[in-house]
Amino acid sequence: MKVRTLVSVGFLLVIAFGALLSIGAAQTGKPDAPLPWDWTLGSLREYATITVGDDVLVVEIADDGLLRQRGLSYRDGLEPGTGMLFIYPDVGDRSFWMKEMRFCLDIIWLSDTEVVGAAEDACPEPGVPDNQLARYVSNEPVRFILEVPANWLAERGYGPGTPIDLTGFPSDSGS
Repeated sequence: MKVRTLVSVGFLLVIAFGALLSIGAAQTGKPDAPLPWDWTLGSLREYATITVGDDVLVVEIADDGLLRQRGLSYRDGLEPGTGMLFIYPDVGDRSFWMKEMRFCLDIIWLSDTEVVGAAEDACPEPGVPDNQLARYVSNEPVRFILEVPANWLAERGYGPGTPIDLTGFPSDSGS
């Protein structure tokens, strides 16, 4: 009788352990759908060199829906002299938020030739529900948005009217 009870208990433990593993796998999604913080592009990332005022920046290109949606979320910061350039296929009103961000940014609205506005010192809002996160909206329709570390504009004295040169990004971006 004791052997039968031990076998039954052991069998139930194996089933329970298997169920827990199944639940854990279901919560993480399919193996081909990585969690956002695990998603990387590796060598597929595109970079470009642009100029804002007197500063040359190496920027990561975000020119499709998935790249623009993820942006700089889940990262710990930006290296000096770098940023992310969001490129849209057309000019329009743009709205950004700091969902899943870990550091503060200057969000800079760009025309083809100059800075037209910015949301300076936009910071993460930990614990705030998505529907209550601050939205940073362009002051006019734009096609390009540059994100750089917070205070970047103020430290350089840049603002609306600062010239930019975007000729260094790939010609097929935004398609």
